[in-house]
Amino acid sequence: MNISAFFKKNWIHFAILASFLISMFAYFNVQFDGHVLKQHDVEQFKGMSNEIWYHREVTGEEPLWTNSMFGGMPAAQISVIYQGNIFKQMITGFMQLFPAPAGIFLLHLLGFYILGLCLRLKPLIAAFGAFAFAFASYEIVILQAGHNSKAMAVAFIPAVLGAFIMAFRNNWKWGAALSSLFMTFELAMNHLQVTYYLGFVLFFVGIFFLVEAIQEKKLKRFGIISVALIGGYLVAMLVNFGNISLTNSYAKHTIRGGNDLTIDANGEKLIKGTSGLDKDYITNWSYGIDESFTLLSPYVKGSHSAQISNTAFSDAVNNSDRSRAEKKEILEAPFPLYFGNQPFTSGPVYIGVLVMLLSLLGLFLLNDKIKWYLLAVSVLALMLSWGKNFMPLTDFFIDHFPGYNKFRTVTIILVLLELCLPVIGVLLLQKLWEEREAIKEKKKMFLVGSGVFLVVLLGLKIIGLGDGYASIEEQERMEKDNLIAVQTESIYAMAEKQLAEYGIDKNNKQQMDAVINQQVEVASDQFEATREVRAEIFSSSTSRSLIIGVLGIGLVALLLYTNVNITLVIVGLIVLQLIDLVPVDRNYLSDKKDSRGDYVNWVKSAKMLYPLAPTTMDQQIMSLELAQNPELQRVIDEGEERGKAKAKDLSYRGGDKSRVIDSYKFQALNMATNYRVMEFDGFWSNSRASYYHKSIGGYHGAKLRNVQNLFDFHISRSNNAVLNMLNIKYIIQGSNVNQNTGALGNAWFVRNVETVNNANEEIVALGKKILATNIGSGKLILGDSISNSFQVSDGQRLKYLALSGDTIEVPLHSGVDHGREGYFVRDVNGKTGYLPKSTIQQDSTSFEKLILMEELYDFDPRLIAVLQDAFVKKLSVQKFTGDGSIVMNSYAPNKISYSSNSSDKQLAVFSEIYYPEGWIAKIDGEEVDILKVNYALRGLEIPAGKHEIVFEFDLPAYHTAGTMAYIGSFLIILLLGFLGYTETKKTKES
Repeated sequence: MNISAFFKKNWIHFAILASFLISMFAYFNVQFDGHVLKQHDVEQFKGMSNEIWYHREVTGEEPLWTNSMFGGMPAAQISVIYQGNIFKQMITGFMQLFPAPAGIFLLHLLGFYILGLCLRLKPLIAAFGAFAFAFASYEIVILQAGHNSKAMAVAFIPAVLGAFIMAFRNNWKWGAALSSLFMTFELAMNHLQVTYYLGFVLFFVGIFFLVEAIQEKKLKRFGIISVALIGGYLVAMLVNFGNISLTNSYAKHTIRGGNDLTIDANGEKLIKGTSGLDKDYITNWSYGIDESFTLLSPYVKGSHSAQISNTAFSDAVNNSDRSRAEKKEILEAPFPLYFGNQPFTSGPVYIGVLVMLLSLLGLFLLNDKIKWYLLAVSVLALMLSWGKNFMPLTDFFIDHFPGYNKFRTVTIILVLLELCLPVIGVLLLQKLWEEREAIKEKKKMFLVGSGVFLVVLLGLKIIGLGDGYASIEEQERMEKDNLIAVQTESIYAMAEKQLAEYGIDKNNKQQMDAVINQQVEVASDQFEATREVRAEIFSSSTSRSLIIGVLGIGLVALLLYTNVNITLVIVGLIVLQLIDLVPVDRNYLSDKKDSRGDYVNWVKSAKMLYPLAPTTMDQQIMSLELAQNPELQRVIDEGEERGKAKAKDLSYRGGDKSRVIDSYKFQALNMATNYRVMEFDGFWSNSRASYYHKSIGGYHGAKLRNVQNLFDFHISRSNNAVLNMLNIKYIIQGSNVNQNTGALGNAWFVRNVETVNNANEEIVALGKKILATNIGSGKLILGDSISNSFQVSDGQRLKYLALSGDTIEVPLHSGVDHGREGYFVRDVNGKTGYLPKSTIQQDSTSFEKLILMEELYDFDPRLIAVLQDAFVKKLSVQKFTGDGSIVMNSYAPNKISYSSNSSDKQLAVFSEIYYPEGWIAKIDGEEVDILKVNYALRGLEIPAGKHEIVFEFDLPAYHTAGTMAYIGSFLIILLLGFLGYTETKKTKES
């Protein structure tokens, strides 16, 4: 090969690649100075995966299971290294060369550029699309948030689409081969929601080519290409069989799969179906219909969910001609800059004025009918992103489209607009390059399209969105009556002593009313000041869109009304696009520093690799464990030495070194013990505790269904019996650690079996059963029924309708705690509650007895095991003595061993989460059935005598997947090599 000739022929590609690298190094310059992003999801990932990484490092094996979160769960959606996937290893190598987030940004640029090459676009035009795609604000926002797998999956969708179109339009062999290659990369990113949405685009574009084939009578060719593409995608699935199969297997047992319960935690019938996520959960993050204008102008709904003082817009307030008092009022106002429909957001979805302009002009000027199919999928995606704001369509997809109900955060589908609209735009630019004179004949259409665009922008600026620059929730909350009610409740809730410090007499109504009115006025003034700033930002945003839109129209007009060099115009469009997008992006990810001189978005790399330092509560737990078992000191010392060696390898000093050492010390302790910790702060939304301990909480979008149900029915209500059976030994609340002396340990023998018929009865049996009898003058209500008495379980909604007409909630979960019999009463002040019978006997005049409450059953996990009938049938007996001992010998995430000794056959309950796949149990080397006990735990029937018991977790599909990945990778490489060889041979012959 003539290298010189090769570079001379392809210099433009290398020049564009250089421009990509320059833009990456420029935008992410702080990263290449030894910093990493402060990414929330990456921090959470460190917490949830720490046990897995430690086990992998120490043993060299994949555990496939972790007990660090939610009591225990498969590692499939946390951290698993699959063997044989050569292409996944290639991406890993690429990311080591260009780490996240810069490397992911570069993948976005390369992905769209490859699409351009597949469509045979001019390199500069492909570069325009690449910059539009990579700098779209949503992509920068998700990088800042740490949604790396999502961002990488999005980066590959243009390449998949490009190869798909190439197969039908240019070269079906290369198109099918590249489709297989790029889909392999796409699936390897393991974000099935993005891949699912990609399927929408491929379906719509595929329909376009089918219609075209029918019109041109080329159905045979269409069939051949379709089969080749499907074959290529099947090979891609073969390479990624591991993560696909393990994810699918896991999903069936999570909140995204089925639900074995048909009642909710209040005992009422579930309204939603038994499969998939709850609709409210799916649509919690839904784009507002009017919020869709952020595609055209970024700040029409404010910006992101932060107070003005914590955003880049605070500079505009400080530099305004407002008085100091007015500036202070605005900057201290407790209202976010964002006022859209979502609960909160890190930034808008802004595609860019130029992309919107070019895609609109494409609809007027392009003859290529593929534009209508790209537009159709864009419109569909936009309407689906509205979620709960457009429920007829959302309901239809949730109810009728397979898999749609497995995904939450419907706003993610907006990535399809980031893909499809730029494609229409670059197709127009390509047509202008190729057929400039022909398109000049359509000047009138250009004027119509440009006019429509300007009218929309002007209308947006002049008319606005009619939202009053406030969300619906804000407007309702800030209505005077509501505001007075809130302030009244807040101020009267303050202690008299606290109010007295401000010279306020709580018993002086006139003085209290004055204070309330003052607070209402302050809140109203702050709200109005915030709306004023939002209005200014809206005006500024629409003005910048108008200016950039006019400049964009001017550049396109040069192509239609002059003979100026088109290369210069394309370069101008690229520059104008960067001027538009980059400043918006820098509001969410930049090199800005705070008042202390620290980067707002960045930290030193050591802080992210080992992000957490143990709290005093964590240290206290370690001290308590050492006090109970001094031999653990040796284990901890070994972990410390391993940590010191790791810190030395990383050249860490000071606090960075300490964090590494602490991580290893706690993981060493973690591997030598087996107890659980419950941390109240961020229970379901933080994996901090999982970084150091085995936690019952955590952070994950696909929790096991049985654990979620256990939380809803019992953990959230502090059912001590359930906390004890889960071996929750330490409870962290605030800055305190409480040791739960009732925790039952790793395993224990029970005496009795409580047989139930189904999952509903099983989970309810973990609480109390109470006989509630009406002894007052009102009525006792359960659901829609009225009766003199009800047998209820704690959690059910029992109500009491008094003669006065007041409906009183009867909180069963907090009742009957101090005796077997008591009363639900109302005192002389109208307050209600539960009192034991002994208290009523001592003072019967101060209370009105409403309900007699008798405890019929109270779950005691030390004595009772609750099993469904199907598992009871596997027992040889149902009564046990509970005598003997069972202790844990060794622990690993995927293997736990015990020793038992008993004179009789026993039923052992293990405080480990039951999972129907992967776990096997052996007694003295012989496999036995694992029983599902107490709805969420494992149980074994153990013969009399001394025995060794081992639980092991393994997934045969994981090992099979490695072989399949090697085969699939070899097939793709062989196919690409063969096509490359034949192409080279043809070139030489010609």
